[in-house]
Amino acid sequence: MNLVIRLSFDLPAREYLRYPRKRLKKDGKFACPTGLKLAHRRKFQRIIPAGSLIKVRSKYEKVCAELLEKNKIRFQYEPLILLEGRQYRPDFYLPDYDLFLEICGYGHMPFYNDRIAQKQKIYEKCRLKAVFILYRGRGSLEKIIKAELAKFDVEFME
Repeated sequence: MNLVIRLSFDLPAREYLRYPRKRLKKDGKFACPTGLKLAHRRKFQRIIPAGSLIKVRSKYEKVCAELLEKNKIRFQYEPLILLEGRQYRPDFYLPDYDLFLEICGYGHMPFYNDRIAQKQKIYEKCRLKAVFILYRGRGSLEKIIKAELAKFDVEFME
């Protein structure tokens, strides 16, 4: 027993593709979707304003971006790089020093620590200069950033 279902509506196929979220009424017209339509927000969207130019994803990155901007150190936030066929977005890139900067603040999560270790190995294998700052919420983040970047001859105005 073969069951064949044929749908015939007045609208061409491209019209159905234009309105994927709307349902089709029996008469061939589109109806409004049921329920409230909420604004879609990505999981890790940049929402925290840092300095005058950019928005960042975390409070720690905000502190770092403001520190770099205050000391007039040029940086790029989350540049896309390709390493061994995979895409990575390090937190900051300092083009004047050819240095990548990663602020790591989720140390209590085991899978996050594994990802950090994997990134460190890949950066070393590709011979990239990178600083991983493991911040646990104790002490001044600015002092830690300054101390780590001083090892790579990054000069601060203060």
